[in-house]
Amino acid sequence: MPELLFYSGLVLMGMSAAAAVAAAVIFRVSGKRLKARLEAEYGKIHR
Repeated sequence: MPELLFYSGLVLMGMSAAAAVAAAVIFRVSGKRLKARLEAEYGKIHR
């Protein structure tokens, strides 16, 4: 029984790491798309 808890914990950690990588990729792609849309609509950012 303790082995089941150990291996299920490992599986959950692996799944959460994979989900974190997928979320980072999705946020990066959507962020670039949003930035391009905002630049097209409002122009470049003046700092």
